[in-house]
Amino acid sequence: MISYIKGILAEKNPTSIVIETGGIGYQIEIPLSSFDAMGETGDEIVILTYLHVREDKMTLYGFATEKERKIFRLLIGISGVGPKLAQGILSGISANDLVEAI
Repeated sequence: MISYIKGILAEKNPTSIVIETGGIGYQIEIPLSSFDAMGETGDEIVILTYLHVREDKMTLYGFATEKERKIFRLLIGISGVGPKLAQGILSGISANDLVEAI
């Protein structure tokens, strides 16, 4: 697993970023809750990651905090909840609010 990536923020969109490190640009899907914490294009950042592997593709999901990543892992462990739905849940409610609601 890729635990984190440190590099230059090359692109920033509400649901994804690209971090350049070692001459490679890594596209990372992020929840809206992490968007503001990513800094500005050109900044050096560190993002916590989760690598989701399927037969036909690998996707990196990124998080601003360890709490977000832990909740994401718990959510995808629930039957019927995949990474995209878990990311959507974290985009709609903060990790702290989700924990309080449960």
